Amino acid sequence: MTQYVPVMRRVMPLSVLWVLLLVQGIMVLPFLFYLPLWLGAVFGLVLMWRWRVTHGEMRQAPRSLIILAILVGIGGLLLSGLRAYNLDSAVALCVLGYLLKSLEVMRRRDGIFQVYLGYFLTGIFLLYNYTPDGALLAVIMVLANTLALHAITADHTFRWKRGTKLSLALMVAAIPIMIVGFLFFPRLPPLWSIPNDERGVQTGMSDQVDPGSIASLAQSTAPAFRVQFEGELPPRQQWYWRGTTLGDFDGRSWRAHFRDRNRFQWPRGQLPLATPDAERYDYSVVLEATQQHWLYFLDWPTQIRGEDVFVLPDGRAARRNSLSQTYRYEAQSASDVDWFDEVGLQYYQRLPNQGNEALRQWGLAQRDAAGSDVAYLEAILAHIRNEPFRYTLRPPLYPSADSLSDFWFDGRAGFCSHYASAVAYLARVADIPSRLVGGYLGGSYNENGNYIQVRQMEAHVWVEVWLNGRWQRIDPTAAVAPGRTDTNLDDWLSADNPSDLPFGVRVGRNLGPVNELRFWWDSVQYQWQVSVLNYQQSNALGLLEARFGRINPWHAAVFMTIFLGVLGVLMAWFTGLLHLPRRQAEPWASLGKLERQLGARRTGETVADFMARLALEHPGQREALARLAQLIDTLAYDPQANLDASRRRELNQRVEACLK
Repeated sequence: MTQYVPVMRRVMPLSVLWVLLLVQGIMVLPFLFYLPLWLGAVFGLVLMWRWRVTHGEMRQAPRSLIILAILVGIGGLLLSGLRAYNLDSAVALCVLGYLLKSLEVMRRRDGIFQVYLGYFLTGIFLLYNYTPDGALLAVIMVLANTLALHAITADHTFRWKRGTKLSLALMVAAIPIMIVGFLFFPRLPPLWSIPNDERGVQTGMSDQVDPGSIASLAQSTAPAFRVQFEGELPPRQQWYWRGTTLGDFDGRSWRAHFRDRNRFQWPRGQLPLATPDAERYDYSVVLEATQQHWLYFLDWPTQIRGEDVFVLPDGRAARRNSLSQTYRYEAQSASDVDWFDEVGLQYYQRLPNQGNEALRQWGLAQRDAAGSDVAYLEAILAHIRNEPFRYTLRPPLYPSADSLSDFWFDGRAGFCSHYASAVAYLARVADIPSRLVGGYLGGSYNENGNYIQVRQMEAHVWVEVWLNGRWQRIDPTAAVAPGRTDTNLDDWLSADNPSDLPFGVRVGRNLGPVNELRFWWDSVQYQWQVSVLNYQQSNALGLLEARFGRINPWHAAVFMTIFLGVLGVLMAWFTGLLHLPRRQAEPWASLGKLERQLGARRTGETVADFMARLALEHPGQREALARLAQLIDTLAYDPQANLDASRRRELNQRVEACLK
């Protein structure tokens, strides 16, 4: 006698195991771009065994293979530096568990558990990639797991075409719920959090600048942020985007006073910004994740509107938490401002006691000859313009303790940070308060999205000096490379030094359609960030309240009840659980009308027998009933019969004749 095996414990057919193997590849491969490659080794071990299973070796994985996969996984965690509890280590453990679980997937119960793990990993993947292409890949992951779930439950009756159709139907039916949930469901804070500051290296301008330290950024085409103005764009010469303020100088490096390492000593209160004294520009910024704290603004900011944003005494704006994801904020800037009284200017006059003595003596001689601070600074810039200085994205190294002197008198080739460091140093030699400002210069205007895209390659450093009761910008780069401040970086490098352009930019400039496609895709990403990632519920509520008036919780509850009820009826009808009444086709609809008036047909009674019985019961309608029976037989069984408008009128007339 055959023993009964519960459904959930039955071994799945080979066709279903193939589906699970395919879905497993779809789930794991995207994570290999963000996690250590040792996960690929574990996936390879699992893949080899699952390949044997799908080719007929229907048994559990040997214990030796399971132990080997566990050792490779744990060893990979330790060797890749994922020892601390952070997002990468947590996700790596989840993916490792997903892979190890698949070694024992033979029965329906195990297959369903693997599918649920796949749904969970789909949500985790969006922590790494929340761009439009990442969202599309997440949709593919959900579709793949839904198809696998259908294959498991369908068992031997699974067919690819029907399974794909049903999976797509379920996802389409979920779209209205997703839209309503996205628009109106409250964004709840997390119940717990996983440290994720170690997910990637810091990008963008840091709180320390060495001569030539930001030259590597000039080789990166990755976007730093995007800016959209409410009105007209400011002139290109004003596209200075300030971020960090660097006032501490040790003879080689410039550092910010309030740094990432001492952020617990930052002042707690909000400090005022300068007040506008010229044309104002209102704009919004979408800043890419940098793992840092600094925000960027058009020089000079006068208002800042954002969550957890505050102003530091050195004129910077920052967030308490590092920027581990895309962040949007609003600001206002002015081309000229009225300054509040600056305190602690002595801090911006400090110089180390040793190093760069030759440059110090040169600066003192120039200051004596100039007669005033303004003339002295003009003489420095004139010296840069007249001497054979060269601006390059690949500057030589100046490793000695007299690096500024070596650059100024010997090398004379450098990036913006070299020139800014030397000019700020010379300003302090003459007791002029000075500091460096790290940020970006320029950008590319995207007509598709009406915004300015600023890339990492446009990183820039300039000087601010305190003259006539205000901070004033001095950009030495304008003296050595005037085209850098007047035109886009791509255009300037293409004309003066095309070899410094990154390879991808050179290819894009030579291929017009490629460059246009790049701008179009960037505008898609920008709209995704603004409309989806930075969506605020107040946007949708504002539209609804503008049309229907103030919405209270009772209105929302009634709306959700009606919406879910209608959606439930539609899904029940679509899946076949609910059958809506349908009108009968002719000639049966006319025959039904006759039955309602003269009596219903008996079980097994044909149309001809029914009409003959009615003729006996109603002798006066014998001829009309015979003609109606002939027409119904013709319309029902003659393939050549055409039920056009004239036939419909004839059928109605004959039914009415029988009912007189």
